[in-house]
Amino acid sequence: MAKADDFKWQLGEPLVGDRAIRQTSERLAGQRVGLCVTGGIAAFRTPGLARELRRAGADVYAFVTPSALQFVTVDALEWTTLHPVVQALDGRAQHVETPLDAYLVAPATYSTLNKLAAGIADNAVTTTLASALGLLERGSARVLLAPTMHGSMVNAILRANLARLVALGCQVIAPLGRDGKALLPDDAALVDAVAQSLGR
Repeated sequence: MAKADDFKWQLGEPLVGDRAIRQTSERLAGQRVGLCVTGGIAAFRTPGLARELRRAGADVYAFVTPSALQFVTVDALEWTTLHPVVQALDGRAQHVETPLDAYLVAPATYSTLNKLAAGIADNAVTTTLASALGLLERGSARVLLAPTMHGSMVNAILRANLARLVALGCQVIAPLGRDGKALLPDDAALVDAVAQSLGR
């Protein structure tokens, strides 16, 4: 029979503040990272990814497409990034309001990748990335793309547009290939890619 003492769990030393994290490295210390979330099922993982970026020392800002919010909530992203989530642009010009060192598009859907390559800026993420490409041209920011989609969508149009984006200076993070799908790599690999792109 259970006793009250059975539930005296060892929970470790508390941090200051409920949203605090225990930093595990300095790789991204002082770096501002824009986490651009698009409408793939892997978007549900992005609160955890935001926390992993913070564990490496990054200050994380989230931008979302309308379809991303089918898979992740604004509350979860605000809780894990400590900043308001940009889901629409207004007079504050959120796509340029905060200078960022790197932009990580994870997951990067077929639609968003092709829009980016075509210069289409029709939501908070694509408009932010249009600005990011300008910063990339000047050498003042990095843009990393983590494509995720069903394997049948990895077609000639996508491949040509990825090549175009790489020619512009973007970095494509190869997906995990499994079950005929391009899947989002684990958080550690994504954090590592951001750190390496920044020479850290």
